[in-house]
Amino acid sequence: MIDETERNSRRPATRTEQRDATRIAIVEATAACLVEDGYTALTTRRVAERAEVAQSTVMHHFQTREALLVEAVTYLALRLSDRALESIDLAALSEPSHREAVLDEAWREFTSPHALAAAQLWMAAWSEPELTAPLRELEERIGAIIDTTARTLFPGLEDPRDERLAALLDASVSIIRGLIIVLPIWGHEAVDARWAAIKPLLLDATAQLLDHR
Repeated sequence: MIDETERNSRRPATRTEQRDATRIAIVEATAACLVEDGYTALTTRRVAERAEVAQSTVMHHFQTREALLVEAVTYLALRLSDRALESIDLAALSEPSHREAVLDEAWREFTSPHALAAAQLWMAAWSEPELTAPLRELEERIGAIIDTTARTLFPGLEDPRDERLAALLDASVSIIRGLIIVLPIWGHEAVDARWAAIKPLLLDATAQLLDHR
């Protein structure tokens, strides 16, 4: 007897399924180009070649380069967010001996090739204001995920009037982003050293919030 899963695997893909698969392939190809070639080198022609579709197909799915870029970075950012929430054990923040490892894992995630590729679009928003609105929406979405996770793990700080946890998370992310900006200037070794010097300050702030509340 053939079950429904096997039956579906044998039937031809519908037009809608084909269209969705093509769109996903284009987005994944754009993300890969961002990671490997960088923002300035990304073109719809290069994306089409990597996705193995016609350039006109790329433009059919995404009428502007900005729309394509935002969707690709959204794809990257959400993947990174999911991976970070899986790999970064925020619950370990309750144990002082584990907190440094949590921060180090966050640093590794934010400085991974995929994260650095996505970060290029934030810098591009300075000169391409059409990117501002979709990136703001993406930031709010990711921020809400992190904030909800942290407040679930630390119910003692769930009072909506107490914004210290959100502020501490925001400060940590902002510091890491600031260091990422200067990576092309100073290189990984120098910036890693700066992170090592800043990290104790974040650990002290975390202790003040979690151990003395």
